[in-house]
Amino acid sequence: MTDVRILLAKNMKRFREILGISQMDLAEKIGCSPTLIGKIETMKRFPSADSLNRIAEALKIAPADLFADAGNSEAIKSITSQQKRKSQLKMKVNKAIDELFR
Repeated sequence: MTDVRILLAKNMKRFREILGISQMDLAEKIGCSPTLIGKIETMKRFPSADSLNRIAEALKIAPADLFADAGNSEAIKSITSQQKRKSQLKMKVNKAIDELFR
């Protein structure tokens, strides 16, 4: 059985990285210090229920996804897919802009 602190720490960091946001960015979105985010991700602190809800909202996931097994997380698959589409669209837009200025 995996400890909830480990799942939370790993999932918070994973979702942040998938979304391309820093600890400071996440802290600003939820109204706390970057130090708190770092302490949660290193399992030195555990957030309140209210903080968990704000973290999940900022990461655009359900609170339960913060504790999901990464291999089975539909949220990770969904966000990864969204980020890929976003990246592909960005590349197409940049290519079109480059072609306009040639």
